[in-house]
Parts: sequence; C-alpha cells; structure tokens
Amino acid sequence: MSFVRHPDVTRAEDILDPYLEDLKTIVNIDSGTYTKAGIDRVGAYLQERFTDFGFSTSFDRQAQYGDHLVATHTGSNPSGPRLLLIGHIDTVFSEGEVARRPFTLKRSGGKTIATGPGVLDMKSGVLIGMYSLHLLIQAREAAYQSATFICNSDEEIGSPSSRPLIQELARQADAVLVFEPGRAEETVVSSRRGCGQYRVEVHGLSAHAGVEPQRGRNAILELSYQVQKMQALNGTVAGTTLSVGIISGGERTNVVPDYAYFDMDVRASDQRAARALEAAMQQVTTQNKLQGTTITLSGSMLCQPFERNPANERIVQLAREAGSPLGLKIQDVGSGGASDANTTAAMGIPTLDGLGAGGGLAHNPGEFIELDYLPTRIALVAGLIRKIC
Repeated sequence: MSFVRHPDVTRAEDILDPYLEDLKTIVNIDSGTYTKAGIDRVGAYLQERFTDFGFSTSFDRQAQYGDHLVATHTGSNPSGPRLLLIGHIDTVFSEGEVARRPFTLKRSGGKTIATGPGVLDMKSGVLIGMYSLHLLIQAREAAYQSATFICNSDEEIGSPSSRPLIQELARQADAVLVFEPGRAEETVVSSRRGCGQYRVEVHGLSAHAGVEPQRGRNAILELSYQVQKMQALNGTVAGTTLSVGIISGGERTNVVPDYAYFDMDVRASDQRAARALEAAMQQVTTQNKLQGTTITLSGSMLCQPFERNPANERIVQLAREAGSPLGLKIQDVGSGGASDANTTAAMGIPTLDGLGAGGGLAHNPGEFIELDYLPTRIALVAGLIRKIC
C-alpha cells in the first residue's frame, strides 16, 4: 500500500540507522532463557541506550535467570497517564545459535528483511518501544506522568521470576503496551488465550511380564485409553484447544509398569471456556477401563486469558486513530499464544499487545522481520502514546 507521508514517519526514518545498529548488536548476543550471561549482556547494552535517552534505570537481579531491566522516564505532565511498556530479551535458542546464523540484512520476495536469533521475537519489538519514546522525548511531546519499560528475561518459559515484578509495576500503571511481534502491518493484538499445563497420572500394579503378567495392572495401557479420550476433547469447547505433548511410563520391558503419565497443553479464550474444559477433563479421568488402576488429574491455568473488554477496546480505538494519518486501517486480532499481556490484562489494566515488528517464523531458525514499514510501525506507537496522553 502507499503511505501517507507523516512527520513521525520521517523522524522514524531518520533514526533507522542507529535502530538497526542496536538491533544487530543485541541479536548477535546469544540470550536464550537459560543463557544468563548473554541476557545480562543484552540488558547492560540496553541500559546504556535508555540512559542516553534520558531514562533512569535499575536491575531486578536474578540468580537463576537473567536480570530484569527497568527503565523509567519522567514525562512533562505530572497529571498525565502512567505508562508501562513490556518487552522480553530472552529467546528460545540455545547458546551458539548466533555463530550459526548471525544478524543479516537481505532481500527476499521483493522485501528487505532482517534475520537472526530473536530478531522477531522480540528484540526488534523492544527497540520499537524504546525508539518510539525517544522520538516523543526529542520532540518534547512526552506528555505522560511516567513511562516505565521493563525488559524481562524469562518470558519464553512463562515469566516465572518476572511476573511478580510486572504485576507490581502494572498496579502503578494506567495503560500497558506490549511489544510482541506485530504480524501484519495494520494489526494489533487485543486478546490472547490463556494457557495451562495439566498432567494425568495412572497408577497400576507391577508384575513379572513373562511369569505372571495377569497379576499386573498395566498403567501404560490404561494411559493409552486416557490419551485418546482426553485428546478427543480438543475443539469440543468453543475457544479452547488441548494437546497431549509428553508421555512417559515404565522402566523395564520385563516388568508390567505400575506408573505412567502424560502432560497436556491447554488454551482457553476466556474463563468460562477454561472452566468448562477443565470439568470435561475431570470427567474423563473418573472413567478407567482397566480395573485396579487409579487416575489423577493435576495442573492449572498458569496464564489467565487476555480477554477483549471495553477498557482494552478503548486502546484499540486510540491505535486506530493513531494509524489513520499514517494511512493505516488498524485491525485488532486475537492470538492462541500467551504473553505478559495476559498478566496485566487479567489484573484489569487496559492492555494492548502485538506492537512489535512484522515478520514471520517466530521460534524458527528462519525467523525474520520486514524492514520496509518499520518506520511506520515506530510512528504508529509514538502516535498511540500521544493519543493515550
């Protein structure tokens, strides 16, 4: 599509070279969730950049995971909104991935793209948020009370150490913006399914598999029935999915196994759907096929649904208004994946996600971002923050 020329786009184009230099630097640091040293290097680099842009910074130190960076800028309006921006600096890739495929700019399918580990999910998004604020600060248009940016280190495994910090900061915020990948140019994410992990365990009775197998109660056999019945629930409750992902049982082939289990990934678009699916799962585990076996279900929804609601719809509308002078017809979409937006939205804080770069193949060695409309994306976020203010 053709873009309407807008001053914010021109200003974003002017900072694209330092943006790409920052992106190259942090993409070329291995920062998988369990690579603490690499994450801390990324955090230290971003701390310097935030400081250059007028932010005060601190680290929430972690022993097991990377340190969480918190950067705050005090705006020009003491009675303005308090903003919280969230982006994670961990990736799903193991140490050594950068050596195999470092940051690269190239042409593909008629488009200019950037590739490299974490370039889409979500190092480019962190920088979009940072540079959007930078443009507003430079233009003396930071009409908020405060803008706090948390760069957390463990989102790819569910934010176990950063969730309490995110909740603490969200309680002090009037609106939350999350910079997960933005998909198509004219989209933002206004809802996400909640996710849960559940386990079904079967206890049977061990016996010699050759001498007296009839005395045993084969936990794996019972588990196989449970797997089929549980997987059959997938799609039966509107707005939910269920997937059996791990199965384990038995220790020796000559022993009738007395224990086996499987783990499931469960997604739900709202609380009602989550409760309905969990009730159906419980009903399945009350019915065993092999006498003498017992079945238990455990687990919970670890991440609550990010549901569409009037408060979130208001930010979507502001995004549409910010996009209009840029020639963008903003559409809001839902996602089956969870993010830190689920946490803040469940707290009742107006939240908008999917404000990061567009591209594809997240969590895949071929992940990429599209650079051609990156200035427009930065301009959109700057305009959105201006509208919120």
